[in-house]
Amino acid sequence: MREGTPRAGPDAVPPPAEPGHPPRRRPRPGSPDATDAGQRARLIDALVTVVAEKGYLRTTVGQVESTAGLPENAFNAHFRDLDECFLAAYRRGTEVLLAGVEAAYRAEPSWPAGIRAGLRVVLELVAAEPAFARTCLIEASVAGPRVHRARLAFLAKFRSYLSGPDVPQVPDVIRDAVIGGVYTMIYNYVESDRTAELPGLLDPLTDFTLMFFRG
Repeated sequence: MREGTPRAGPDAVPPPAEPGHPPRRRPRPGSPDATDAGQRARLIDALVTVVAEKGYLRTTVGQVESTAGLPENAFNAHFRDLDECFLAAYRRGTEVLLAGVEAAYRAEPSWPAGIRAGLRVVLELVAAEPAFARTCLIEASVAGPRVHRARLAFLAKFRSYLSGPDVPQVPDVIRDAVIGGVYTMIYNYVESDRTAELPGLLDPLTDFTLMFFRG
């Protein structure tokens, strides 16, 4: 483990299950899926699926319940509105991604190697979860203000990987420009249905990120 790497705090959230396509069967009474937590998870997965297929503005509560295999009014027992469900999906997925980046970054012996390892996790995870990618990158732009604030907070967490005692010092505006540039490239690939190609960007995005920190 390297010195000077960003560390998860004592109240860090443990990595949750990765977003995926929900099963469409109805849960048996008494089964884990029939519990409040199980239903909530199914609704979150279902929202990701429906939003990726139809777009957020055309998604309805009824579609989410149907895709989750849950009865009418199940949604209202867990969420006040679609924005709240979207926010839960966004936070769960980005927590998985950040946990993977953190582990990969800290396992490397040098800062440049850690940056490359972290980028690899981002590109491979997003490519492996196209529904999550489209929902939380593209459709997040039309969700409510709570989702917008969550996205800004998520991106801000990457600043810690571009600063520290073993990282060349650059102005804050440069760090934010690097993060924004990488995010925009990933966004463009997802928007143009090239999500599966994202792992091929590892070398150019690593070079792009590191070039601003060379003397």
